Amino acid sequence: MVLLSLLGGGVSLFGLGGARWWIFDLCNHFQAQYFGFQVLCLLGLFVLRRFRWALLPAVFLILPCWNLAPYYLPHKDAPLLSRPLRVLSFNVLLTNTRYADTLHWVQQTHPDIAFFPEVTHSWELGLDPLKTTMPHSIIYADTHNFGFALFSKYPIVEHVLVPSRFHGITMVQVTLDVDGRQVLFFGMHPPSPLSADLSEARDDAFKELAKQLHGETRPVIVVGDFNATPWSHAVEPLHKAGLRDSMLGRGLSATWRRNFPLVAIPIDQILLRGPIGTEARWTGPDLGSDHWPVVGDLRW
Repeated sequence: MVLLSLLGGGVSLFGLGGARWWIFDLCNHFQAQYFGFQVLCLLGLFVLRRFRWALLPAVFLILPCWNLAPYYLPHKDAPLLSRPLRVLSFNVLLTNTRYADTLHWVQQTHPDIAFFPEVTHSWELGLDPLKTTMPHSIIYADTHNFGFALFSKYPIVEHVLVPSRFHGITMVQVTLDVDGRQVLFFGMHPPSPLSADLSEARDDAFKELAKQLHGETRPVIVVGDFNATPWSHAVEPLHKAGLRDSMLGRGLSATWRRNFPLVAIPIDQILLRGPIGTEARWTGPDLGSDHWPVVGDLRW
């Protein structure tokens, strides 16, 4: 039990070197798992009455507790004054074929803005009926996993597509006219950090987003499959740019591999900046993808 705690704690500490090596950064994503593992080790040592050794998992609990606490402690958000703006993000998975189930669920959810990474031509057809309630759209269907579709009830004033270094689109930047007020909306899907080059491309996407926010005074909403958890060193530029997680104070909710708790992590995110707050946020059902949808009701 002591050795297990030491091994698990060592892996969690590797994450502190995430800025130096991309493999170390992969260790940052599993804070909930580290917490649960060390709690089990702690309880096991208490059962075995090895109280002195129980200090080891207690010490290793400090880092995951520090990282998880903001999601469970009370969080003061921006004033909630206007009517809600409901945003939805769902990585549909290009090999997923549950078009009808997804369409039905989205229609029942009634989003004002919806972003879908990994849209293929088949998914473009499957999601097309959404134009009935969200007539403003930007669609970039692709045979690889960098396609996307964005639907909005509100007019799109302008948009910019940011290409991936490898293929397709990493980010779409959209200016929306929401009842006469402009809102800056970003849909993100950077590469998965499966190699040094892919990790660098993902990190560059976040640096580019932070750059775009410099001097920006309008409300900002960023959604998508980030391929990074809130604890990854990759998202540090976003924190420095003033973006805050809509999950803060609402509990942690895994969105990738949610049905496999040992690897389930929250990589689909809704981030906010400016005088805009979260009224509610939740994770949707299993719709055939390896991701689960996320939905947020926002106000400003």
